[in-house]
Amino acid sequence: MKKPDFETSLKELEEIVKQLETNDLTLDETLAKYESGIKIYKQCYQTLEKAEKKINILLKNSIGETHTEEFKLKKTTEGK
Repeated sequence: MKKPDFETSLKELEEIVKQLETNDLTLDETLAKYESGIKIYKQCYQTLEKAEKKINILLKNSIGETHTEEFKLKKTTEGK
């Protein structure tokens, strides 16, 4: 069985959150929804991690040649 794409998984996760927020579920239903939500969250997180590793930035050097470079997130010290 094929894994759903990121957008589909995210929509499903949002729906689970809405259902959990209604308080209309039994304890067993709530636990089942929570477990399902955690599983989907982990899949989404893994997808985002993989995408982050693949990000490349196209750069031009001073003579106009282009090359790719792996994207590295820089930590900021704002807010401290």
